[in-house]
Amino acid sequence: MADSSCRKVLQIEIPPEVVRERMQAIAARYQRHARLPGFRPGKAPLSLVRQKFQEDIRSQLLQDLIPEYVLTEAQQNRWETVGTPSVTDVEFAENAPLKFKATLEIMPEIQLQDYSGLTVAVEEPEVAEEEAEAALQQLRADAATYVNVEPRPLQDGDFASISVQGGSPDKQAQDVHLDEVLCEIGGANTVAEFTENLRGAQLGEERHFAVSYAADYRDARLAGKKISYQVKVLGIKAKQFPELDDEFARELGEFDSLEALRQHIRDDLRASKLRQAEADARRSLRKQLVELHDFGVPDSLVERQLERRLDRLRRHLASQGLNPERLDWDWGKVRASQREEALEEVKGSLILEQIAEREAVGVTESDLEREIEELAKATQQPAAALRARLTSEGAVDKMKSRLRIEKALDLVFQSAKVRSLRAGQR
Repeated sequence: MADSSCRKVLQIEIPPEVVRERMQAIAARYQRHARLPGFRPGKAPLSLVRQKFQEDIRSQLLQDLIPEYVLTEAQQNRWETVGTPSVTDVEFAENAPLKFKATLEIMPEIQLQDYSGLTVAVEEPEVAEEEAEAALQQLRADAATYVNVEPRPLQDGDFASISVQGGSPDKQAQDVHLDEVLCEIGGANTVAEFTENLRGAQLGEERHFAVSYAADYRDARLAGKKISYQVKVLGIKAKQFPELDDEFARELGEFDSLEALRQHIRDDLRASKLRQAEADARRSLRKQLVELHDFGVPDSLVERQLERRLDRLRRHLASQGLNPERLDWDWGKVRASQREEALEEVKGSLILEQIAEREAVGVTESDLEREIEELAKATQQPAAALRARLTSEGAVDKMKSRLRIEKALDLVFQSAKVRSLRAGQR
């Protein structure tokens, strides 16, 4: 865990002659630019400049000398500092030494243990026919079309083409205006009030009703709000699924038959499960590496990682339509519950950085290009624009560091003793 071995407290004393010389140099700089009444720019007496700008000169002196001496002390001890040192107990007087206390965090010294030949289990992927069939049915559903139905009362399973007008009397929610949208009557994702009030409606009919959304509703814009709706039925449609035959398979890609498509689905699912199993194995190896090494970690690195974890959690909640600030959570307890994992992540990264250094692991330009292209595809952005943005934000170096750590972990995985497990075994 984070401990005092990474915190150093320095009592530093700077000789009075050094302080005096530096103060004179700073005062001389001020003299060259000083504008004082009765004197031309740069011609005011030095004694008057020192009197007029006493506090500014003192402040500049501290800003110059303190970091310089802290850095020198760190370099002499071969410490790699983390963050900005904390400076307290400053003693400064004319013709006297400058004394202060500096507290700084340093990177730990890691003595790498033998990480070759660690044992890890990888679950053999098995694909049940039910899984393959479900994936095939999903492809079929994705290829479905909507066809008009002869006018009749809406019933469960129908897709109503509707226009929607909505608003809240207290104006706490933004008005809703949709010219046309499909609403599945009785659908799992359909708000219950829409199903209840539209079931039995005829083509062209209007229905008026209100919906009171729960405080934790997935769309934060509607959560906790009561919205009054005016809905008009514009059309009635049914979902028409294609036949599962060879023609369907050929339309999806380079498949000669439906059986060839089924086999492709099985292979795809198996490959996906293998990737997940190997990712789990890598996480296990990372944990083993942490357990194999005992060293302290700077508190600031753990706090930084905690913030990253909490930020990811907030973004995940927001993606689910939840407002993190509105949740009745004790964020202090949430933060505390994440500390051990954050500490493990920091230690794992530090160990892998050392392994990468020892094994001369590097990140090539093609590695970086491939990563950016995959990210661009996932976020539906042009790769060139994404790279330009990442570069301007200083994120490319962070990406390189992450890729280097991942490659170091791959190296450990490749040298590990892999034990195959059948699904369900431990």
